[in-house]
Amino acid sequence: MSLGAIARRAAKQVIHEASIKVPPAVQVSKTADLLTFKGPLGTSHLGLSRIDTLGDAALKLSPESREIAICSPSKGFFGTLQSLLRNKIEGVTKGFLVYLRIQGIGYRATLKDQTLQFKLGYSHDISYELPPAMRAFLPEPTLVGLYGIDKNQVTQAAANIIRLRPPSVYKGKGIRLADTTPRTKPGKRK
Repeated sequence: MSLGAIARRAAKQVIHEASIKVPPAVQVSKTADLLTFKGPLGTSHLGLSRIDTLGDAALKLSPESREIAICSPSKGFFGTLQSLLRNKIEGVTKGFLVYLRIQGIGYRATLKDQTLQFKLGYSHDISYELPPAMRAFLPEPTLVGLYGIDKNQVTQAAANIIRLRPPSVYKGKGIRLADTTPRTKPGKRK
């Protein structure tokens, strides 16, 4: 490629820029490759070297204006990084809550310390150990609430629990997110 072609290509390249406001209750600090968010609910970390392996993004913390400036040439990575930063800020201020509904006759859950015990129609009970930073509560034996400050951790735990007994496609029995309705197939017809 000639030097002129490289210059034309660089001139056409779009740099995506944005800034994210940081609430007064949240403190953000940056070390070599780690962003730390401290808020009223706890502390959360974001490893920049794991997310940005190619070095596409640039971050700048402005403590006096309370914002984080981001710029990246990659539109997809720019949106992902922006979403991750907003989730970390929301996590340390409000937290994330996911409800799971257990549907089926005799299906239920019990909670003991950090372990959820499920009766899901198998010949044995199934135990699920929650991560230390998460909390669970049971308003009903068939409704499980998961709460934590890390959105990825909460949604991954919910996905792991759903995987224990996914909803049946014919009757809808199993574990699902509480705000979803299972899609069922019609049975055999005579």
